[in-house]
Amino acid sequence: MDFANSTQLFGLEHVYWQLPLVAYPFLSGLVAGSFIVGSLSHVFGLKRFEPLAKMAIIVTLAFLIGAALAPLAEAWQRERFWELITRDHFPYSPLGMFIIVWIAYVILVLVEMYFLFRQDNIYLAQHGRGWRKTWHGLLTFGSRNLSEPSLKRDHTILVCLAAAGIVLAFAFHGYVGFVFGALKARPLWSSPMMPVIFLISAIVSGIAAMITVYTLIQGGLGEKPVDSDILDGLMGLMKWAIFVDLFLDLIELLTSGVRSYASLPVYRGFSAIFFSSGPLAFNYWVVQIGLLIVVLVMTFVRPLRRSLAGSNIAAFLALVSVFAMRYNTVIGAELQPKASQGLVRYTPTWFGMDSWQVVIGLFAIVVFLVSLSLLLLPWERSWTASWSNEGAAVPVLPGAAAGHAAGPKKGGTS
Repeated sequence: MDFANSTQLFGLEHVYWQLPLVAYPFLSGLVAGSFIVGSLSHVFGLKRFEPLAKMAIIVTLAFLIGAALAPLAEAWQRERFWELITRDHFPYSPLGMFIIVWIAYVILVLVEMYFLFRQDNIYLAQHGRGWRKTWHGLLTFGSRNLSEPSLKRDHTILVCLAAAGIVLAFAFHGYVGFVFGALKARPLWSSPMMPVIFLISAIVSGIAAMITVYTLIQGGLGEKPVDSDILDGLMGLMKWAIFVDLFLDLIELLTSGVRSYASLPVYRGFSAIFFSSGPLAFNYWVVQIGLLIVVLVMTFVRPLRRSLAGSNIAAFLALVSVFAMRYNTVIGAELQPKASQGLVRYTPTWFGMDSWQVVIGLFAIVVFLVSLSLLLLPWERSWTASWSNEGAAVPVLPGAAAGHAAGPKKGGTS
């Protein structure tokens, strides 16, 4: 291989972080956003979102695992992933912080799942059929106390866990923005705004994901129909998150794309990539910004906010917009060369390493984990009843936590 070809393949003018690293901040953003939505009833007392709590914690765990697999899919020596845990990388490596926050987040989510499903697990441990009796008995971890003081204690613990989880959500996804913002070698990454921009767009995508998840799960498997009040509430929350997101996009545009306010390397890179005939101009102006504006307009139309079709179309467009933002951020900054003239060329492939195939596989793993969790956990009243011996009503026990942790009031079918 001659020197010219080796420089082209292995030199600085190459997009090293590709599609799996685009999926990584997207999935981690869904973790933060979905957990915050699931905590609204516990921490902020928004009881209308109470039916989302169990779904949100299931989805959060699946996204957590998917987010950890995304950078692993990009790595060349995946078999050494144990060293991320067994060797001390913090504070020498930004990914060392990821391992610490990720492990803490997984532990917190698992503990919250225990208390959130505890009452239904106890009921199924006593009245479940077949293997479910043993399985849900294991999930009780030997604790079958359902007295009123015990339920009040569960409620207090859940509030504390949800509040701590929101802090971890900000740390988990804010650190992703920190990783990019701390890399001074890339002018379009090196900005203190990166953590804030990533956090707000994460909230937008998390709310949008919960609209889709709630519609699919509750509409397809639940005993009760989809509640238009919940859709309306989520659309209202997404409206304010989009306002802040677009405001931050405007600030980024001023500080990166306007010559008077941007440093020369930043302006040159931003204008060459995202303006005029730049390779990501359409992706930035139409997909990232344009779709977000369309969704914002839709959130003001009350019939769309309360309808299944309108809210889910808005959610889908918001998810596409946020994914485009992640793509523009990760790939766009790497299109600006460090040593040569012009732009680095990059076209994502459909198959092979660092391809759309890997990204689709990551989301397939997330869908599989959510589906498996719905099969193994009593997420809805009718399913808890159908898994019991008689399929009978589960008594609603007294206590502050009974409202959200109580079993079914009537039987259902699976």
